[in-house]
Amino acid sequence: MNKNSDRSVIIGAGFYGELFKSYLTECGVNVIGYLDDTPEYQNTVKRGLPILGPISDLKILKNKYKVNSVYCSIGENVARLYFLKEARKFGLQTPNFIHPTAIISPDVDIKGTFYIMPGSVIQPYAQIGDGCMFSMNVAIAHHTIIDDGCFASSSSTIGAKMSLQKYAWVGIGATVMTGVKILGENCLIGAGAVVISDVSANAVVAGVPAKRINTNKLFVMPKISK
Repeated sequence: MNKNSDRSVIIGAGFYGELFKSYLTECGVNVIGYLDDTPEYQNTVKRGLPILGPISDLKILKNKYKVNSVYCSIGENVARLYFLKEARKFGLQTPNFIHPTAIISPDVDIKGTFYIMPGSVIQPYAQIGDGCMFSMNVAIAHHTIIDDGCFASSSSTIGAKMSLQKYAWVGIGATVMTGVKILGENCLIGAGAVVISDVSANAVVAGVPAKRINTNKLFVMPKISK
């Protein structure tokens, strides 16, 4: 975790950005502002922090504002992972944020930047990829492998010994039962769903038991690197 002498910026000034600001400040991180592309946010202040500019200003943060570190609060999986990688290209750190009330076994393997909110639990021998975000009261069972850019919403439960492939999204209060082997890339699990069988890539599933109801299009990011 950063010390107060460091200077950090949050990418995304929406509701989750405000949440990050509160939690990071609570934990002693010196946040100096946000980056956000929303036109009406420009030159404004949110929760006491200025909007410093659009997200493309990542490339100038280090020199213009003496920023050391970046946190990305964006819920869209592709965008969050992309912006974290871009920040590193511009020489910025992308620290983990693990709320003090979260319980993570020392035998969990975290492979990149990872955000976990209050009350969540990760059991031993789980693996967590880069750019993953877990909201409050999420439970991840043992030996589960979670690939880059995945998101688990509040009070969701993910069973043991399965694979969540890149950009998988698990909705609020959903349960993925032990015995499921794969949640495919870019799949979306609906709120309150109970998943009892494998989910294919790009599938949207919902219900009890969960059934496929739609196809999830992969978000395409505009590039900001030069």
